[in-house]
Amino acid sequence: MGQELIAPLRVVFLSSGGLLGDAVLKRLVSSGRFDVAGVVRSRRVMIPGAGFLRGAAAYFNRCGILYTVYIWTITTFAEFLGLATGTGSITARCRKLGIPMLHSRDVNSPSGLDFIQKKNPQLLVTAHFDQLLHPPICDRVGLAVLNIHPSPLPYCRGIEPVLHAMLAGGSYGTTVHRLVESIDAGAVLATSNHMPKRNQSVLRVTHQLISDGMGLLEKLSDDQILKGSGTPQQGDSTYHSWPKAKQVRQLYFSGKQLMKPSDLNFFFRCS
Repeated sequence: MGQELIAPLRVVFLSSGGLLGDAVLKRLVSSGRFDVAGVVRSRRVMIPGAGFLRGAAAYFNRCGILYTVYIWTITTFAEFLGLATGTGSITARCRKLGIPMLHSRDVNSPSGLDFIQKKNPQLLVTAHFDQLLHPPICDRVGLAVLNIHPSPLPYCRGIEPVLHAMLAGGSYGTTVHRLVESIDAGAVLATSNHMPKRNQSVLRVTHQLISDGMGLLEKLSDDQILKGSGTPQQGDSTYHSWPKAKQVRQLYFSGKQLMKPSDLNFFFRCS
């Protein structure tokens, strides 16, 4: 008798897009484990409800020019360039593959909830996503919601965990966890540790950790994803919000970088 075929899980993917989001979407599409029914790309610029200019000003005031340029380059600029080249953009990949897509500043809005409901997913996957999910689309019975987080939780919950780990000389790793209303606090389904190569940028390490997370996700069984509860997080937790300009300067003073010119070539070559 032939091996029984298992239907792929129907998935909606949520991300801020750009280089990191496209790397995950590429793996979701090519894995064979998942049927990507839709994609939500966040268009939020730091502040909920703010437009681009106000959001960019908030980035600049808190994070400084270096981080503002960095985050713009790997998201907005990458999406724009990707539409022209066909690589490095979840928008371009969705258009090429005919995957329905929603651009949204608030996925919890009626339009966001309606988009997700109409796709009838079994699973939501979030990665490099800058919006909190409210209870109707958090992990629950009937809808598994998993996040790929580039740190060994509960260490470095929150934003830019790789940057903060570099500043603190801390641990590196990846966690696939259930997404609940509290930030990065859901039960853990899989985790791995990682030792970055010397002098790698924040972007390259984050990309490697998110790729590791996709590998972890692909190895989980359907029952683990849809029915398993996972393991509650244990140990002391740390949380970080958006990096401050002073912290970004400290990163560079220590000899590390957010991004190197060679990184863009790596991403577009791999896409």
